[in-house]
Amino acid sequence: MAYDFNRAYMDIDSLMAYKAVDREVGKTFGIVVFAVELSNREYQHRFDKLRDTHTMKRPPSSNRIFAGYLVVRNVGKKDQYETWMPEHVFVELYEKISLQKVQL
Repeated sequence: MAYDFNRAYMDIDSLMAYKAVDREVGKTFGIVVFAVELSNREYQHRFDKLRDTHTMKRPPSSNRIFAGYLVVRNVGKKDQYETWMPEHVFVELYEKISLQKVQL
């Protein structure tokens, strides 16, 4: 399968819904987030292209490529924003949910 060069620029409707497994994380960052696997380098490309039209946290600086997730928090609210999280952190904090359970 060929690499999708537009993957870093997916819209929110293409992302999967995840639920915070920890009550404090949910309270602080929202119970439901939308996310997709994306390396830190891919997130850097997304940030460079979309930072003027999206509210985004700056990507971490690194000369190495790390597995991780593009995470969109507070979806549909005025304080909606995008960030990147390392894979090992994301999988500890969130679990995938079906879209039927999502109530924004």
